[in-house]
Amino acid sequence: MATRIYGVSRGEEPNPYVTEGVGSATSADNVEVTVDLAVGLKKDEVVRLLQRIAEHITKGGWPPA
Repeated sequence: MATRIYGVSRGEEPNPYVTEGVGSATSADNVEVTVDLAVGLKKDEVVRLLQRIAEHITKGGWPPA
């Protein structure tokens, strides 16, 4: 199963850069999100960074290469 990983760092303000990579196999049809709670991200930061990933996916081709 082909999967894709998207990453974004809050440290790249005001326009965080979204990275893409090949993911590992997952179970059935799903989307997974991992948030590193140890770095003290606030809820509004997580939502904003997820919005950046959504924008990146929307602007790019589908399915990703």
